[in-house]
Amino acid sequence: MDINTKIKDFIKYAKEVCLQNLFLADNIKVDLKNQDNLYEVERIDNEVISKYENIYLLLDETIILDIYKKDRKVFEKIEKAIKKMAEDAKIKDEYINLQIKKRKELKGNSGSEVVERFFKYKIKELKKIKGDLIQKINKVLDKEEKLNLDLSNAIQEVEQLEIVEKLQPIRAEFRKLSVQLDKYQKELEETENKLSKKWYYEIYGTTDKETLLEAYNTK
Repeated sequence: MDINTKIKDFIKYAKEVCLQNLFLADNIKVDLKNQDNLYEVERIDNEVISKYENIYLLLDETIILDIYKKDRKVFEKIEKAIKKMAEDAKIKDEYINLQIKKRKELKGNSGSEVVERFFKYKIKELKKIKGDLIQKINKVLDKEEKLNLDLSNAIQEVEQLEIVEKLQPIRAEFRKLSVQLDKYQKELEETENKLSKKWYYEIYGTTDKETLLEAYNTK
């Protein structure tokens, strides 16, 4: 077996080990969220997901090939670490190889493509909502600026009080819109993060599209 094929096969195997662990951890995290167990959610994020995610993101063919060529012992250590990850999770090689085969067979018709498209659609919609909110906020700020100018020019106390009364609902509207903008901005950033890291949709690459959609529709 030539070096390039060996590295490609190793990366497929290593990524599958990471994806299987990430799939399990992500499902546990969802269950914990539903139970409002935020402490355990944070622990899973920091101690489990981040570990597998970092390894998954480093599994680049050029990087691993370079390591292999420069220092075979370092590569062998990485190889052993991945094998240990599979053993610790009680995932057998036969199962990993079956998932690799399934992933290849389902490419283009798997749950992975469905979730990836959903993330892209969600980002598009969230950007639209964000844009609409920014427009509304700018209009509210324009109204507030005009009233503040009127207030600074008002001489009579009665006139000043009338302007202050008009300002109150406008400022309340600004606070409400700002909270909404923060919420959608956070959701947008989270979805963009999931799309860029890839594993959030790749974990569904061994499930066919129909099965995933059926499971989603029965929730």
